[in-house]
Amino acid sequence: METFDEAYANYRNFLAKLDVTDDISEKNQLFRQLTHLLSDLENRLVSRDLSRDRDPREKIEPSYWN
Repeated sequence: METFDEAYANYRNFLAKLDVTDDISEKNQLFRQLTHLLSDLENRLVSRDLSRDRDPREKIEPSYWN
């Protein structure tokens, strides 16, 4: 399993490729990979927050735009 930093680097690489490609099928594949990586990154962040000393009843909402 890759680290968070490696997963984020892969996300940035896929995003850069998405910006330069003109092939629709490649864009679709890159978009799927990006959404998968975003889900993975979000899960890592949430699990990291949950592992801290925090009240487990506290509602955690991921912040996408901060």
